[in-house]
Amino acid sequence: MIRIIGICIFVGGLFVLPHPVSAQSSGAPGGIGLSTGDVCQLIGGAVALGFGIWHFAVPGLYRWQSYVPDAPDSLVRAVDATNFFFSFSLSLIGVTNIVMPFITDAAEPISRFWLWANVGLWTSRVVFQLVKPQGSHSPALRWGMTAAFVLADALIVVAAIDAI
Repeated sequence: MIRIIGICIFVGGLFVLPHPVSAQSSGAPGGIGLSTGDVCQLIGGAVALGFGIWHFAVPGLYRWQSYVPDAPDSLVRAVDATNFFFSFSLSLIGVTNIVMPFITDAAEPISRFWLWANVGLWTSRVVFQLVKPQGSHSPALRWGMTAAFVLADALIVVAAIDAI
């Protein structure tokens, strides 16, 4: 988990380059750089993308089929489809968060709406994890997941507040 977060921070850091889209931060003379909110959105997007990509592998990693060996094929396919579309959606959310600072200004209504929708998503995920924790069979996993969800939420909250 620590390696994944480190990779996400590194990838987000690669995007901290001057770009012409965002007028929110005044970078060095002659260029405009990414704002703090943009950087937080990029890193938060990388975290979401990491979760999405990882979730594609979850059924195989945890041998979901072995928990219900006698389940009808239609149920197994339905669970696989649900996981696939969840993973794909989370990956799209991550990619969109990575791309948005480069194609639109954070102060534009569509950007603010997108950021606050993400705040709702991640804050809900944090609350759900606290109320009905996943990974409860392993304290390290449970609290690691909680920390990762809080990190993603905090990054997007900072980005949303910065866009106001």
